[in-house]
Amino acid sequence: MLTFLIFTILIPLIPALASISIFLCFGIAYGAYWLSNKLNVEYEYIITNGWLDIDKIINKSSRKRITGFDLSRVIRLEKYNPSLIANMDRKQIVFACNEQDENAYLLTAERDGKPNAIIVFSPNNKIQTAIEKFAPKFITNSAFKN
Repeated sequence: MLTFLIFTILIPLIPALASISIFLCFGIAYGAYWLSNKLNVEYEYIITNGWLDIDKIINKSSRKRITGFDLSRVIRLEKYNPSLIANMDRKQIVFACNEQDENAYLLTAERDGKPNAIIVFSPNNKIQTAIEKFAPKFITNSAFKN
């Protein structure tokens, strides 16, 4: 009885199982490729006429605007420390750099009709100089001079 079941049911399924396993292997390979592309993330900071825009670039091909605000509305800028955001809702914070980056800064800016923008980012010297031109001086002096 058992041999009858094996020969009548399982043997005809072997070609179908082989083709399913091939599709499964291709699916896993494509998923791994797609996931590896999504993990290649860069952030770009653009300052134009006192307006800071932060873009997320995925795999050097797709760009998405994360946030933008007027630098004259900055109310807080300081060296990033994870304890600064311990009591904040992490959904409201935009991380535009690696959290462990030692050159990261926490910036808070007011926006009209919206909640304050809270951003953790890692500006290079060129961006820091541009921020110093447009943000309030007492805020940038205390943040970038230390």
